[in-house]
Amino acid sequence: MSILGNTLKLRAIEESDLSTIQIWRNDERLRRYFREYRDFSMTHLKNWYNSIILDNKFEFFMIESCEGIPLGITGITYIDWINRHADVHFYIGKDFKWIDDIYSQEAFNLILDYGFNILNLNKLWAEIYEIDKLKLEFFQKNNFLIDANLRDHYYFKGNYYTSHILSLLKKEYE
Repeated sequence: MSILGNTLKLRAIEESDLSTIQIWRNDERLRRYFREYRDFSMTHLKNWYNSIILDNKFEFFMIESCEGIPLGITGITYIDWINRHADVHFYIGKDFKWIDDIYSQEAFNLILDYGFNILNLNKLWAEIYEIDKLKLEFFQKNNFLIDANLRDHYYFKGNYYTSHILSLLKKEYE
């Protein structure tokens, strides 16, 4: 299944995408914003991939240009089907942008629509670290509200940082 936008599409991650994901995830410019602190080996990535494709709590997509060029990753994870909420995330890995002015907004709009209108979730939430000011501003610009601040929750290069939990309800999205 592909989710089509105007300038890009979201499609299921395939095993053949893992080498691209490995490059993005192991780059220090991006890795500092992920929960995982270590480099991913291909074995680790294959194990991760095999576990998520069989678990209905994880929906991951490759963000691609309409011409098929890989741009980034988006997904809805830790889906709680009873309480109807999940973690939403995305990043632009191409050129190690993280968030850009070309694809980020459209990719985000597509994954929000998928979460609220296809999966029928009531709430999408995200954990964003204090050092990730770009993503924090992006989510707030898209009407996500800060629900909680977890003080000294994230350790990076000798310092502890606050982790912000943000959310958007379906009624706020509509």
